[in-house]
Amino acid sequence: MNSPVNKKHEPIPDVGLRILRSRRQTMHYKDLVAEIVTERGELPIGGPEHLAQVLTQINLDARFVHMGKGYWGLKDWAGGQQKPIPVVIPGEGEYLPKPEDYRLVDEEDDHDDESDLLIPVADDEEEAFADEESDAQSSDDEENEDDE
Repeated sequence: MNSPVNKKHEPIPDVGLRILRSRRQTMHYKDLVAEIVTERGELPIGGPEHLAQVLTQINLDARFVHMGKGYWGLKDWAGGQQKPIPVVIPGEGEYLPKPEDYRLVDEEDDHDDESDLLIPVADDEEEAFADEESDAQSSDDEENEDDE
């Protein structure tokens, strides 16, 4: 291969492309990045920032494709391996509602009517309940007078 000094200014994606084409197989991202750095004549990867910088440039280049489990390859190689994207055409195979599916609501039911919630009570029971209420209220008044 050429001397690393001449390749220092070569773009990272171009070096990666050349490496993958010469190997003719996918590479794990750590191995690919390490080889790119070596080819460019740079110091070995000096930390996660340097690794991220090189990997980001590869990721942004459309010629590369992530093959899964950390392996990168060329887009040319992935032609038959890409999963087809399902296309959904509205109206085909979808359920279309029928008029019977809808419950028609009477206009009278449009407002909240709490009278529907009341339970009818016989007149004599209503009077007895009113007497109990007044007795309870008067005993409360007497207790309050005693407290004063």
